[in-house]
Amino acid sequence: THHQHLDELALAEPRCDVVANRVFVADGPLHSSAGVTTGIDLTLQRIADTCGPAIAAQVAQTMVVALRRGPHDPELSPFLHHRNHLHAALHRVQDAVGQQPQAPWNVPAMAEVAHTSPRHLTRLFLEHAGIAPLQYLRRIRLAAAEAALQSGQNVTQAAALAGFSSDTQLRRAWHQFGRAGTPSQPGAHAA
Repeated sequence: THHQHLDELALAEPRCDVVANRVFVADGPLHSSAGVTTGIDLTLQRIADTCGPAIAAQVAQTMVVALRRGPHDPELSPFLHHRNHLHAALHRVQDAVGQQPQAPWNVPAMAEVAHTSPRHLTRLFLEHAGIAPLQYLRRIRLAAAEAALQSGQNVTQAAALAGFSSDTQLRRAWHQFGRAGTPSQPGAHAA
């Protein structure tokens, strides 16, 4: 329910655990959103849970939802960070990188997807996404590696699946983006 009516909801149904400051709540098979637009966020989260964050980002783009929120807003999937814009060419690049983070990406290859020059792509990334193209790529690769680690892959396998040239490169990115511990520590990449 809307945040202005949380107290009313708690009074109306005392057995209900009313959670404040959430865009939506998932409790087993039951889901509740704070309103109509947050229902879109809930739907996108369900798509991400079922099909993966890259597909959810594509659906959000198709629906012209520039920013998607999750159940514990403001935390967003790394695949959705830096996508709060409506620049179609940039979304094409972000979709391609998200779908194949292991591909041999560099700025010229990304620029080819956007049908622009590498220099102009860098300007577009900085202006619309607030991040440089290669920094965005490293963040996506790190998210893909974390997902691989969570699914039981070892560090070397996770690095390869995510497009890192070695587990050393994965470890550098791990520390560069402020992750606790190391990728090989149990629990360091727990969901």
